[in-house]
Amino acid sequence: MASSVAPSGNTEVFDQLCEAIAREQGGADVYLKAAHVVRRSNGAYALAGLEAGGERVVYHYEGVFVSAMPFDEEGVRRDEAETLARNEDVREGLHEVEYSWVHPEYRGELDAVDSE
Repeated sequence: MASSVAPSGNTEVFDQLCEAIAREQGGADVYLKAAHVVRRSNGAYALAGLEAGGERVVYHYEGVFVSAMPFDEEGVRRDEAETLARNEDVREGLHEVEYSWVHPEYRGELDAVDSE
């Protein structure tokens, strides 16, 4: 049975993401939305950040592509993903996004957002 609780190593990231989603979207189900986003960040897919406006999250897939995916309390809607960049353009694609929150592992590279 899958758990909706973020692993302890991700607690700070989870809390920051919850705050960012609440700031951008408001409303209910912030924790559930964040849990889906963090859960999708597994292995090959790395969460890079929350796009400005809070409607989509950006994932980086092993240097092969960058995509933005809408999400809600039911999950990350992978079938509605928009590929932002591929292969040699991945780094540029990551930088072209306007973020409202950036994952700590990407903050050194993406210095576009004021971190919490």
